[in-house]
Amino acid sequence: MSLKNNAPVSSAGSVTKMIYLTIGALLIIAVLSFLLRSWFSHDEHLPTGDSAWLINITYQVEALDKGAAIYISPPWDTRFSRLFSQSLSHTGLTQKRTRAEKKRDIMLIAPEAGVYDIVTDFRVHISSLARTEPAKTRLSENNRSRWLSASPGVSVGTAMMTDVVDRLAISAPSSADLIEKLFNYVSNTIRIKHGASSDSESALSRKYASALGSNHALLSLLRSAHLPARLVSGVNLQAATSAQPFYWVEVYDAESWVPLDPVHGYFKELPVFYVPLRKGGDPLVMVENAELISTQWTIDTISAPAGLSDVDARSLTDVIDLNRLSPVNRENLGILLLLPLGVLATEIMRQMMGVRTYGTFTPSLMALAVVHVDRMTAIIVFILVTVIGVSIRAAMPQLNLQRTARLAMVFTLVSVSMAIVMSTLIYLDPSVDSVVVLLPVVVLTMLVDSIYRIADQRGIRTAMIRLFWTVVAAIISLFVLLQADWSIWLVSYPEIHAITLAVIIIIGLYQGPKLSSLPVLSWLHEADSRVSRSTDKRRRQRGKDW
Repeated sequence: MSLKNNAPVSSAGSVTKMIYLTIGALLIIAVLSFLLRSWFSHDEHLPTGDSAWLINITYQVEALDKGAAIYISPPWDTRFSRLFSQSLSHTGLTQKRTRAEKKRDIMLIAPEAGVYDIVTDFRVHISSLARTEPAKTRLSENNRSRWLSASPGVSVGTAMMTDVVDRLAISAPSSADLIEKLFNYVSNTIRIKHGASSDSESALSRKYASALGSNHALLSLLRSAHLPARLVSGVNLQAATSAQPFYWVEVYDAESWVPLDPVHGYFKELPVFYVPLRKGGDPLVMVENAELISTQWTIDTISAPAGLSDVDARSLTDVIDLNRLSPVNRENLGILLLLPLGVLATEIMRQMMGVRTYGTFTPSLMALAVVHVDRMTAIIVFILVTVIGVSIRAAMPQLNLQRTARLAMVFTLVSVSMAIVMSTLIYLDPSVDSVVVLLPVVVLTMLVDSIYRIADQRGIRTAMIRLFWTVVAAIISLFVLLQADWSIWLVSYPEIHAITLAVIIIIGLYQGPKLSSLPVLSWLHEADSRVSRSTDKRRRQRGKDW
């Protein structure tokens, strides 16, 4: 008898002990990972001719009002250069992930009006040998029109420009020949004079201009010849003592962008130390409701971090060193590593607040789908597709289908609905980004089926309350995914998620009172459960009392 009475107690004690041991082990793993990372970190020597550089740029920006935005463009990779690390420090600003049209930019939001200091550190690896072949790309009609049109400081199709293009085109049987002749004309004709005008017409008429004006003149001639061209702003690492924005031109020649530097005479092949920061002629720092006060540059060589010198020389420590990856891969992995925090937030809502959502992962996946797209477009697509899907789902009981067939039909119809809705939105506003259609179709399919099932079983009020909390959890998850500072930290120290696992275990064990039990928060409760109308009818027919 005593054995029977003591067995459950002993079993419960063993489970409790195992829980504590698991939490302790997770915390130890996090600490040991920190220590091991510090122990194995070391510098390496680059191959002969290679070098690593630090581009430090300090900005001072005045925000004119709350919500002012600052956009900073990190360096682009080239055939000879690669951005392998970036860091950012600022005073009181909030870093957010940018929309699709500015997805490369670092976006900072001012919480209030005032002056802010921003310090950016970009680390670039310069290779003496080309890392890749020239990238082939297709030019969309919208971009083609953009790079053929006039822009500030760049006139197109004037009489003087047309005359120059016509004269040079006589002896240029192909577009490649014409590009070379226009380049030589600007390079040999226009003298560089500091402080001179940067306007293309002035440069071509006076035959002298600033360095920017010379590039504007080449842009004007190329576009007047119906050759798409764009301005590139960057930096020349070898001019570290006088680090200033550096300009050159890229022209689209059939299948790729070809670089041209008329000021220094580089045609189709630039020095390896040219690092582009912005393409298209926009300022290096773009601001909304703010003003750029000052910019300071510092450029210097640095020692190479581990894993940079030889991609073939790998070690087991590289597996946990995510900083060795490219900035694009680090950003994507950063979003992935933020997802558990969104799921943790949803679990806290369910366990501590007592609210219900349509699944634990659905809110985070919904947030993941719209992290880089326009929020309003995503909301419109979500509402319309959900309404259409639920309406279609409501008509399916008449078909008496199995659940798998029902889900397959909903999946197909949701996909078609998303395509039609997006086509309509693009028709109304061509600037709408179609990336929003990447909203997980599977998630929406399961959500539509769950909404209808809960509405049928527990009533429409319960279904709408649960949908409301799902959307709230998705908004919280989206806020988490937009925290670029957190993602940078998690990429550097992914072992932090050992602590996340420990917290999840603690939350999962919580059996205390929930916030929804408080009288003032009774509205958090779902409506009392009831069976579906069809089930109720069948049971009434069996003579049961309900």
